[in-house]
Amino acid sequence: MTDRFLIVVITSPEPVENEPEKITLLLKSGVDYVHIRKPGWTEDETRRLIADIPMNLRPRLRLHDHFGLAQELSLGGVHLNARNPEAPSDVVSVSRSCHSVEEVLCSGDCCYVTLSPIFDSISKHGYRSAFDLDKIKDMITGRHVIALGGVTPEAFPMLREKGFSGAALLGYIWNGDFGYALGTLAEASKKLKETCCNT
Repeated sequence: MTDRFLIVVITSPEPVENEPEKITLLLKSGVDYVHIRKPGWTEDETRRLIADIPMNLRPRLRLHDHFGLAQELSLGGVHLNARNPEAPSDVVSVSRSCHSVEEVLCSGDCCYVTLSPIFDSISKHGYRSAFDLDKIKDMITGRHVIALGGVTPEAFPMLREKGFSGAALLGYIWNGDFGYALGTLAEASKKLKETCCNT
């Protein structure tokens, strides 16, 4: 696991027009990982989505469901959650969803965890921030914690300052103008990398 600030995008749970192409663009524009989260999809539907993503980018995909596809399609790993709390024994990389600091502290040897909701959610109405960011740094220091929930690229520097190892976006990417979101994300990623190189 790297010490640089990671950028993660989680797919919309709903079908998205030209989704494989958009996932490919995200990965080529500075996103480190895309999480395939389609809780209502069958294994075959998920397989068809991934089949249209270039092979060289698939190690940067993580599955929230249908974990058996990870090895079959040479994906980067799986992401544990309430629906799927256990990882197959043949998966080499595991991340996990957390909704409290206590869960983070009990997350074992995951390569990283997502913690949410950090801000009021963009994609889930009524899903409100649950954390005091002025107090969280001491609690997550030394752990690879990715901020999730209401995150936009503008928040990346502040989240990094608060001790997060990265940020995950969902609603910002899929609930508005994809081209605009892609552009702002690419610019924020570039600035982060420049900052990392200069520190």
